[in-house]
Amino acid sequence: MKNLLTSSLIACTLCIILLLDSCKKKTPEPTLSTKIQQIVPATLLNDLKVKGMPINEGLNPPNIEGIFVSNPHTLEVPYAGDPNSKGHVFNSLVLRFSNQNSKELSVNIDTKSSSTVASGIGGFISGTGNKFSIFAELSVQNGTATGKQVRIFSGEITSQGIKGFYSTLVFTEKNDPNNVFIEIGAARIIKDGDGLASKTNAFRMGVEVNDLIDESSVVTSLK
Repeated sequence: MKNLLTSSLIACTLCIILLLDSCKKKTPEPTLSTKIQQIVPATLLNDLKVKGMPINEGLNPPNIEGIFVSNPHTLEVPYAGDPNSKGHVFNSLVLRFSNQNSKELSVNIDTKSSSTVASGIGGFISGTGNKFSIFAELSVQNGTATGKQVRIFSGEITSQGIKGFYSTLVFTEKNDPNNVFIEIGAARIIKDGDGLASKTNAFRMGVEVNDLIDESSVVTSLK
């Protein structure tokens, strides 16, 4: 009888341990690749989310290869002290995404205007379903001023283009004694004003691009 009681007690104890273990909160799976986490600090990511920048996390992004035009390219959230107010329309933004690698979660980004070409910028992609975000770290130079910036594009890929397209750029470092660049941490959040960055077949010089800084005097390169 004593042995039976002892065995029952042990069995109950084991059941309780297993039950408690199963109830433990599991460590959440990462929703951004290690490479994205390395170029976008969590504090910066959270700050952008608070300001209204959509960030589509996940490790199974859709294929987003193609050429897209954001028009009207409309300021949604100005930075503090921004000379432009919400609703200001910038020149159309033309983008080409290519060479997407599902294993590396990487993609190439090209932008073009009548005066500026940014080619073969390497970015990293996150997302799930049809929604995605692309993150690229760039080195920039304007005269003697230098810096690093993070560029982010977000949206939902459709057969017509990118639904709910958003774009932002944030300086993370700069050596800028004459204040050529916007301040570290400052960000304009810009969206497609009609809700769709349309898909197109032509990546040509006919559309001017006005990014968040004056790209006509800035050389950009992948860091």
